[in-house]
Parts: sequence; C-alpha cells; structure tokens
Amino acid sequence: MGVVIRPMREEEFSSLLALYRDYHRELTACGMPYDVNENALEDVLRLKVRSKLILTAVAERAVGSVGGFVFCSILRLSGEYLCEGSGRTGYLNDLYVAPDLRRNGLAGELTAYAENWLREQGVPVMQLQVLQQNPNAHRFWESVGMRPVGTIYDKKL
Repeated sequence: MGVVIRPMREEEFSSLLALYRDYHRELTACGMPYDVNENALEDVLRLKVRSKLILTAVAERAVGSVGGFVFCSILRLSGEYLCEGSGRTGYLNDLYVAPDLRRNGLAGELTAYAENWLREQGVPVMQLQVLQQNPNAHRFWESVGMRPVGTIYDKKL
C-alpha cells in the first residue's frame, strides 16, 4: 500500500483539518451528540498538534497527501488513583482512516504507533471511548486487544 505512519508536519494541517471534518461527520452518523465548533476547530487542533502531551501522527499515502490520523494524549490521574502502578494513562482521542484506505490494516498501524509512543513515555495503559452505534469500531478495538470497561450515559436537558 505504501503508506507511512509518522508525526504530522505543519504543512499538512489543512489536510488534517479536512479529514477531521470527515471524521466528525461519520461520528455524527453513529450518534455523536456533539457538534463541531467551526469557530474554534482550527485553533484547537493547532494546540493539539503543538502539545508535547499529545501525539498527532498521520498516515502519509504520498508526499503531502494525508489519508488518516491519530491523536493520543497522556492524562494525569487524580491523586487518589493509580493505573497499573502509574499516575498517568494514555487516551486515544481520535483515529480516522479515509474510506478509500480502509480494510488494509492502516487503523491497526496507527493504533500501534500510538501504543508505542505511549510506551516510550512510560504510560502503561491506553483507553478510549467508542460510540454505541458504531459496531465496526467495537469490532476493531476488540480485535486489537481493547476491552470494554464502562458505559457513558447521555441525557439531553
């Protein structure tokens, strides 16, 4: 397939932004209860990209052509908690692969890249959230060794 997983470069930001919008449209179709704040989206993504506590990696299919991304954070737990003996945990915030690149193992490669980054940072566990109405995501995450541990409830007020 010829795709390379690596940290994002600044000149790829507009491609990342376009893919992020596609990603959110797909999440909305699966029941995501949040809208994108277009007034803040670009600034928020730029902050994520620049953070030392957040990995932003892309799947480069050709020079300058981004076909997927992963955002992964390091979170500090509240002082009364430890996770596998550590006060930190990894959190896979977002992972997306463009439809034309799916079913080729790319999501698994992006996940492995994030896991390796977390290990290098000394983080012992990675967590994430999956929408109930996204059975493909549930199957994928279980196939790479993740297991469900809880449910988030939502109620419109």
